[in-house]
Amino acid sequence: HWLTFFYVYCFFGWIFESTYVSLKQHHFVNRGFLRLPMLPLYGTGAVMMLWVSLPVKNNLFLVYCSGVVAATLLEYVTGFLMETIFHVRYWDYSERPLNLNGYICALSAATWAVFSVFIVSVVNPFVKTYIYMIPLTMADAAAAIFTGFAVVDTGFAVRRALDLRALLESMERYARELQALHGGLDSINERVNGMIRDFAAHVDSRQEELAASARRVTAARDRVREMMDQKRLSLEDGAKERFANLEHVLNEAASYLPDVSALRAEVEAARAKYDRQSEELRRIRERRLLRAEHALRNNPTAASRRHRGPFEQLKRIQQRDEEEKKA
Repeated sequence: HWLTFFYVYCFFGWIFESTYVSLKQHHFVNRGFLRLPMLPLYGTGAVMMLWVSLPVKNNLFLVYCSGVVAATLLEYVTGFLMETIFHVRYWDYSERPLNLNGYICALSAATWAVFSVFIVSVVNPFVKTYIYMIPLTMADAAAAIFTGFAVVDTGFAVRRALDLRALLESMERYARELQALHGGLDSINERVNGMIRDFAAHVDSRQEELAASARRVTAARDRVREMMDQKRLSLEDGAKERFANLEHVLNEAASYLPDVSALRAEVEAARAKYDRQSEELRRIRERRLLRAEHALRNNPTAASRRHRGPFEQLKRIQQRDEEEKKA
């Protein structure tokens, strides 16, 4: 019977959360970590509150207080463990007042407390009447079946969450490699500028023209970096733009600089490495995103402090894909 209570409140929690989030998002959201219509946090919280409140169930104030302590502690521990394991926060109260590490907040604690009173004094007496009417053998069989489905669903959900973590980690590594690539391109930019300035110093007749070329190299680099800082260009698109700029500059400089072949070879090697890394990330992203998109779609308020940049990029990709499907 207690296991049946757990599944009933998992389902009630799913109805509440899905309705609330769907109204906020203006479209249906199958809320939760699992694919089944159940939220284990609510089922665990409800059963825990019913157990904790048993000695004081006739005193609503003590039920309220016990609900605050028990449910808030459960929410904090669950949030902490999920973020530690999966590197993603499936709920985040960081923007709300009186929060503790973003896992719990005053409003959430008060909501759990009100739920405690409501469940103990109103909902559970009604639910209990009908559950206790079920013969124990039937209740055992139903609980066993639900548990089997829940275990399988949880196994798939954990795999999807681990896929998402692995994808975020690979994107983080790729971002670091791209940052290093941009540093290398900065070095090539400076050397090209230096070569142009040195050459201009010895060719008085073309000094002004060559100085203008040097300024164009610097301006092109600064324009791309500014667009990247403003998030108008991603690291990947910024790299493509800079490769195009450098190739144009080197083609132009080849007509007057003594030898740019070494620089051209360096740029081509960097571009070949960039293309290989981009293709590898694309394959990883396509394969893992198919399994990870459930977590992104069903948890629109999820966040990742450890992999903030890649996580936001994934959410943009997922939102773009959804908009394309609607179109």
